[in-house]
Amino acid sequence: METQKNVFYNVLLAISQVLFPMLTFPYLARVLGPEHVGVLNFAESYARYFVLVAAFGIPIYGVREIAKIYNDKEKLSKLFVEIFTINFITTIILSIVFLITIIYVDRLNSAGILFYWALLFFFLQVFVLEWFFIGIKQFKFIAVRFFFIRLIFIACVFIFIKTSNDYLIYMRMQVLLNLLLAIVNIYYITKFINFKNLSLQSLNLKQHLKPLMVLFLTIFFISIYLQLDTVILGFLTDSESVGYYSSALKLNKLLIAVFAAISAAMFPRMMNLLQEGKVVQFNNMIQDCFYIIISLSLPTALLVYLCAPEIVQILFGSNFERAILPLQITAPIIVVVSLSTIFGFQILSALSKDKNILISAMLGTLVSILFSILLIKQYKENGEAFTIFLTEITVCASFIYFSRKHFNISKFTVILIHQLVAILPLILFVFTIKYFVINIYIRIIYISLITLLWYFVLHYFILPNSVLKTQFLKLTCKQLNS
Repeated sequence: METQKNVFYNVLLAISQVLFPMLTFPYLARVLGPEHVGVLNFAESYARYFVLVAAFGIPIYGVREIAKIYNDKEKLSKLFVEIFTINFITTIILSIVFLITIIYVDRLNSAGILFYWALLFFFLQVFVLEWFFIGIKQFKFIAVRFFFIRLIFIACVFIFIKTSNDYLIYMRMQVLLNLLLAIVNIYYITKFINFKNLSLQSLNLKQHLKPLMVLFLTIFFISIYLQLDTVILGFLTDSESVGYYSSALKLNKLLIAVFAAISAAMFPRMMNLLQEGKVVQFNNMIQDCFYIIISLSLPTALLVYLCAPEIVQILFGSNFERAILPLQITAPIIVVVSLSTIFGFQILSALSKDKNILISAMLGTLVSILFSILLIKQYKENGEAFTIFLTEITVCASFIYFSRKHFNISKFTVILIHQLVAILPLILFVFTIKYFVINIYIRIIYISLITLLWYFVLHYFILPNSVLKTQFLKLTCKQLNS
């Protein structure tokens, strides 16, 4: 029941992370325009690249280690302070590097004060502490905190962003949002951490450096293709190309976050099962997660691909027509990255096969660099979209290859075939509706309703032993009984 609640809150959080930007995306795209949207995304991507490097592998390592001992407050307090201290030191060092690049790199200092605000945005990320709250299973707190803080941010967007020159105000609002987040986190964390009995002499930072170094190298290589795509595009092309590409990719990343939330919520429980030697239950959770992820991500990716023109028109307006093709090219990564979270995060990371993850990330980096060099100059946003697609395919294939050595994935093939067959009628539904319905808003509503109806019938009456149906009925029955 606890795992199901965690999944519920984490999925609710991820859905909120999708829906809230949907409220601001269309407004910002129209008010700021492609160029200023591109500049903002360039600055934010640059800052997030530093965030990934400063994290030093902690988002994975921290969750895994905290989940092992979260019931022991004394050990938990010591472990948290050790990991946070490492994160704070790396953040300070990289803040200095960030400042130097702003001063001496023309592409950055030409943007004026924008990148100084981006530096503050980067520094405050050390206080987000998501790795700690996920490790101790505080998914309700994470969801509620995000919901209310994001509501304040959305209101501020509509109040203060009025012209294309207000893009700097938007970055300032991002900084203030993260400052508020830091204050709430610091206050709440005192409920779980006892700082009184800790001293500098009792801390052992060295024991974490070796496993963190492996994960850091993994994160570093992942960051090259995960964050540097927008940065490289910004350096090699222009702000408009960044605006088209980042708008398309941001939408897909938001959808990916929903499915990643399912995996993230189940991970602490999986670690507990492994710690207790309950391998069969661990394997069953992996299989159930695969079923749920593939059942949801396949139709989502297909709808994004088929309805890309309507989505871009509704969310971004006619000025963003060049974002349609990048959106279609990157639509399949909704499935690919969702599978990577299972094979990479849930299987390889849970089994502490960090070197396998590192090799996969290195392969992805090589593919990313090679195709970026070959495609970006000529094909701009479309070339980068194709590059990120090939990169994610490479990483996912590598994760699957290594997972097969430690985990029996033969049953996954049958599940995948069933779900691939299930989306075929959806293609017919979409093309029929697009042919007969002219208004794009009504068209999207019809497609959404038909899709929901089809998948309800599919999982409740057609597919045998549907995990979605089983989990929904379990959750419903327990809620009614309570």
